[in-house]
Order: sequence, then C-alpha cells, then structure tokens
Amino acid sequence: MSLFAAIKSLFVPLPEGAVRYKGFTITATPEEVGGHYRISGSISKKNQQHSFSLVDRVAGEQNCVELTHHKAKLFIDQKGEAIFS
Repeated sequence: MSLFAAIKSLFVPLPEGAVRYKGFTITATPEEVGGHYRISGSISKKNQQHSFSLVDRVAGEQNCVELTHHKAKLFIDQKGEAIFS
C-alpha cells in the first residue's frame, strides 16, 4: 500500500460497530439470540475478509461490540496476516 493510500484510508468513514487496529478493520455484527448477543464480526484488510461467530453470549449489545473488538484484536495479535490463509 502506498503512503498516499494509507493516509487516505484513515479518512474513510468506518461503518457502525467498526474500528481500525494494526492496519485491519474490525467490524462487530452482534447477533441477538434469546435476549443475549452472540459475538460475531469480521476482520478485513484490503480486499481480504475473515468472518467469525463465537458461541460466547453477553447481555448487552454494546458489551458485545466491545468484547468482539477485544477478541478480534487478540486474534490479529496471534495470527496477523495468516488470518486470511
């Protein structure tokens, strides 16, 4: 990625429930199941994307979004670019 493209990407608005982390975009998509929310989302970078859904459930939607971001960051720290392999 060129320097210009990297700088430009910083100003592109993120969708609701998304954050940037180490060049990746994490998008939380909580799934409501029986009054609780299942941790679900995607990790993307350039034209690659990895979707995930965990069995973990939490009581509040905002708590679920925060926990999704946290777990995705751990996954990025552990796997890096290998996420897309």
